[in-house]
Amino acid sequence: MSVTLAPYPLPPGWNLRPARPRSRLLTSVLVVCCLALSAALWVAVVGEQTVLGTIVALVLLGFLAVVAVGGERAGGERALPEFVNALALTRAETRPADSWVSFFRQRAPSLWSCLWLLGGGLVTTVACGILIVRCIVEGGQSLLVLVFLVPLTLAAAIVALAGANSLAVRGRARWFARRPRGLVVGRSGVTLYSFDRGDYDRSWPWDAIIDVVPGGPVDARRGNTVPELKLRAAGADGSIEEHRVPVDSLASHAWLVYVVLRFWREHPEVRDELDTSAGQDRMASWMAGLTEAADARRV
Repeated sequence: MSVTLAPYPLPPGWNLRPARPRSRLLTSVLVVCCLALSAALWVAVVGEQTVLGTIVALVLLGFLAVVAVGGERAGGERALPEFVNALALTRAETRPADSWVSFFRQRAPSLWSCLWLLGGGLVTTVACGILIVRCIVEGGQSLLVLVFLVPLTLAAAIVALAGANSLAVRGRARWFARRPRGLVVGRSGVTLYSFDRGDYDRSWPWDAIIDVVPGGPVDARRGNTVPELKLRAAGADGSIEEHRVPVDSLASHAWLVYVVLRFWREHPEVRDELDTSAGQDRMASWMAGLTEAADARRV
């Protein structure tokens, strides 16, 4: 496959680096550390060392949160859009305008992150619950530890609920009866699909799209811009409306989504490519160019 440079530069501040898969060695180290902290927590609980158990629970919860946040890869994915039959993305109530489309699927939570949050959160919640009961039974100065244990238990429960919710979202996204969520780009226009009906679905024909505007707030912690993309489209009453495209939650690089939307908006003469594999080949070539540029910058 030949490599074609993208027709538009990367928007200022956007992350150029496509994400790399987490290595097995790093995953193993993280799991071993989590298991060691969990074992230390339960040793403190069984040994009736309330203060030590509280400290270890705090460290474990912080470790879970740091790893979960550090695993976020918004705007840095390598996945290409899927070339699918347009009918597969509808509920077969009406005939779609396009035969084949490019589908940018929404990135579902990984099973690893779901189990990480759920398992670690449950262990910490149960251990803190036992420590709370012990403090109440012992009374006296032990009650002072409750000042730290109660909010710590609530925080651990929130982490466990986040893992359970992510697991439910992942299962819901993979259920065959559910329409996948994501961005559809076809010869006739652009559609943003969600799990639900009604106002959560948006469709814009190419002629109605006035401009594709990149931007996003600056992330002070990372020093770059959180990718954000807006479509300016003509409304039914002739007014100009702005619609946000959730590029930070798609399984493809935000830059690729931006280039695809802008290129085919500005080049109606080649929109027929979106109904064939030629459009996919063009996107794959752009993504290969982005990957080469990212690798060259790391050297």
